[in-house]
Amino acid sequence: MTRRSLFALLLGLLAYVFFLLVKLPAAQVISRVDLPDNIGVQGISGTIWQGHIAQMSLQGIPLSNVRWQISPWRLLTGKLAMDIQAGNSRDVDALSLQGQLSLTPGAVGATDLQLYLPADLLIAKLPLPLPVNARGRFKVDLQELDYAQQCHSLSGKGQWLNAAVAGTQGYISLGNFNADLACENESVLVSINEPNQFGLTARATISPTLKIRVNGRFKPDQDLPQEVHDAARLFGQPDNQGYYQIRL
Repeated sequence: MTRRSLFALLLGLLAYVFFLLVKLPAAQVISRVDLPDNIGVQGISGTIWQGHIAQMSLQGIPLSNVRWQISPWRLLTGKLAMDIQAGNSRDVDALSLQGQLSLTPGAVGATDLQLYLPADLLIAKLPLPLPVNARGRFKVDLQELDYAQQCHSLSGKGQWLNAAVAGTQGYISLGNFNADLACENESVLVSINEPNQFGLTARATISPTLKIRVNGRFKPDQDLPQEVHDAARLFGQPDNQGYYQIRL
């Protein structure tokens, strides 16, 4: 075999391998990945570089119409970086997200990521002293996230939009709540400050083992229904400023 023929053969093999990688079906790859028990996927289509999942579940929370795009050149940095979109941000009853994610073994990062989550799905998982039915949704804007077994870097904002809780006479509107997101002692820190209709100031930490601790205080607005003030007494007696303490 001449040198020119050998070169042509190698070039053809490289082109063939490149074509296989470009057209590599996402379903073939994901079906071979040992996913955690709390993650489920259905309806995989497209390629590993630009694909689609019709339905997903994360910790029992449904996520539909997941779309991603990966640039092969980003793999040269040692990270799997992708642009991702999922759900519909206009659907107030569904989880949605849009932004950039980067994944390495045991680590996750995000840049300019926006997330919407129905409030009832999250509040149902919080260690509250009594069941709470809630409405509205949480909005999270992450400018930066670097989480590898623990919180290394986090910058962002959170909101509870159109917050409402169920009362005996229907849902009680609480307006909006705003929070700052950061890292503290390797945990995720959520800081909520007044003004808000519930008079809530709190610091919530989520540890690397997913333990949630909440410390703060609240003083319901006088315009809220009496049943809100009655329920507040479940947290004990108010201090001399009328605030109830939160320790969860």
